[in-house]
Amino acid sequence: MKHPAYLKHISPFGKLLLLLGLLLLFAVMTAFSGLLAGKLYLGESLTELGSLVANPQTPEAVNFVKFFQLLNQIGIFVLPVIAYAYFVSPTPATYLSLKKKPSAVSLLVAGLVVYTILPFLNYVSEWNQDISLPASLAGIEDWMKAKEMQAEQLLRVFLKTDTLAGLGLNLLTVALVPAIGEELLFRGVLLRLMKEITKSTHLAVVISAILFSAVHLQFFGFFPRFLLGLLLGYVFVFTGSLWVPVFLHLVNNASSVVVYYLHHTGVIQIRMEDFGATTNPVYVWGSLLITMWLMLVLYRNERPVLT
Repeated sequence: MKHPAYLKHISPFGKLLLLLGLLLLFAVMTAFSGLLAGKLYLGESLTELGSLVANPQTPEAVNFVKFFQLLNQIGIFVLPVIAYAYFVSPTPATYLSLKKKPSAVSLLVAGLVVYTILPFLNYVSEWNQDISLPASLAGIEDWMKAKEMQAEQLLRVFLKTDTLAGLGLNLLTVALVPAIGEELLFRGVLLRLMKEITKSTHLAVVISAILFSAVHLQFFGFFPRFLLGLLLGYVFVFTGSLWVPVFLHLVNNASSVVVYYLHHTGVIQIRMEDFGATTNPVYVWGSLLITMWLMLVLYRNERPVLT
């Protein structure tokens, strides 16, 4: 059903400013709402809750942080995008490429790509982690390493569970909601906006991938996440359906959650960070070649028009 799109004809830069304004508005609203809920649930002051979010120590605190994180993901990635699409398009679902039904081939290729690219991504990750900044920027490097360690510790606190119910909650908060929300923002809106601004599909994919990686604020994981962003971008461009990169993103995140759970409960020996890792150059470069072949299969199956 169509509705009047009052801001449909504003410039691409105007749309970008609108999006940034909505992101800020909903981020502040949901963060404040989450902290108020935490104050009622835990009986802590807003200042104490701010510290607790970064370093939860009790089961109650961990549950609150999961709720807070889920609320923030919805507030940052989902609600602003829905509002933005409503303002600029009379058919928001079509604008966000949610109407096109993905083909079975597209979903199959997207799922396979998650695993075929793993050895190469792990290789790039190892290289990324070894990057050192000049001595004059040692303070910045130390800050980035501290933030990286803090993010890794928080993720482990999130994922640590022995129950199927806990696994289900982790799949919701770490896999499903981020997959939908981040794809809505980075592929559904930003990639389209960047194409309107640059007039180039390829530049739009690259810029959206850079933003996708940068927003995670993890410098020592920037390049593998950037490469993942490229895959997500081209999968979206090739298929024209946002559901395909959402599925790829979901499989990627859910695989990490499940592997961590199976290792933590003693079912398997391999750790989450070692899943798919290898030092064999044949496997590393072979994984890249196989992934490129799969992307070519997807391209030929969909036959998109690229500019």
